Amino acid sequence: MEHLLPYSTFILAIALGWWLGRRSRGEEVLSSSESPVYYQGLSVLLGDQPGTELDHVIELIPVGEDTLDTYLSLARLMRGKGDFEAATRIHQHLLAWSGLPEKSRQKAHLELVKDYIAAGLHDRAEAMLRDMISDNSNAEALALLQQIYQAEKDWEKAAAVARKRLKALSGRDSAEEVGQISRALSHYYCAMAEDAIRQGAATAVDDWLHKAVELDAENLRAVMLVARRYLAEQPDYSLNMLVSLSKAQPAFTMEILPLLGEVFDALPESIDHIAILKDLAEHTQSSTAEIALAEKLAVRDAEAAKVVLREAISRRSTLRLLVAALKLESTQSSLQPLVDALATLRDERPTYHCRHCGFSGRKLHWLCPSCEQWGTIAPIRSTQGD
Repeated sequence: MEHLLPYSTFILAIALGWWLGRRSRGEEVLSSSESPVYYQGLSVLLGDQPGTELDHVIELIPVGEDTLDTYLSLARLMRGKGDFEAATRIHQHLLAWSGLPEKSRQKAHLELVKDYIAAGLHDRAEAMLRDMISDNSNAEALALLQQIYQAEKDWEKAAAVARKRLKALSGRDSAEEVGQISRALSHYYCAMAEDAIRQGAATAVDDWLHKAVELDAENLRAVMLVARRYLAEQPDYSLNMLVSLSKAQPAFTMEILPLLGEVFDALPESIDHIAILKDLAEHTQSSTAEIALAEKLAVRDAEAAKVVLREAISRRSTLRLLVAALKLESTQSSLQPLVDALATLRDERPTYHCRHCGFSGRKLHWLCPSCEQWGTIAPIRSTQGD
């Protein structure tokens, strides 16, 4: 290794080579994309912790129209590597340049805000964004401010910013963005309703839930909160809501059934639970609904329960149905290891996935942990069962 130049010397050589190459062309503007050696130097710089070498590059390569995009790209890469300090230093260096055009200055400010957010310095980021937002015309600044309040779970402030964004987007061709913001706002109202439930503020609960459903009628969280809200006083109303929701969104039947069981407990004994579950199973083709039906039947007629599961397996064989059927059918203890093995296999596989980014896991998140989109996580309908 002795024949290699020290790391810092190598970076200095690259920077000087770029600078002399620019000078040798008679001060002709040299695009950073025309300097492969320069990019090789940056590649090495990105490969390790930059330390003081970054200072040398900043000192030797002046900020200008031809290097601005390169500096911004370098800072984004540094942020992506988790080196928030390096990204911040680069953006602050750009902002110190007196010749920075106003549009580029605003862009650098936004990138610096992203550095602060990534580093968890929300107070600094919020202060910068508030200075940038005057007439709600800065769409990206508003989006970042909403992101901060969302991360801090300050739902009222997040909702206020989301409403500003929706107002600013009205009349534009931005249906997808409007949809994303509306879904987020609906979930903010749900979160505020849950806070109001904990505080015992019934009027506020109704207000937030009404707004949540009005914004997004397909918001599972909102509809289930409404059903739970009226469970004790109007169980029939809750029953109709949950059955309609399950038929409209069959994949979520597995999420709806536990609450439906609570509704059954609140209903008069004259209500035929088995008939409701049978109708639900037929409409949704849900393994969970078939199993719930079989369990209800097994209380009074074990053979009828076995028939239900056999027929369900013949229509759509899933791990959930097979495990449930084996548990009901098997009277031999020798088969228990097989049942346990299938149950383990069922429980080890992902149950949910994000329809936006593909994230998968075994828990339903209202907000995807990966892409941070609201309402995109759904149960996986596969041979595992739903």
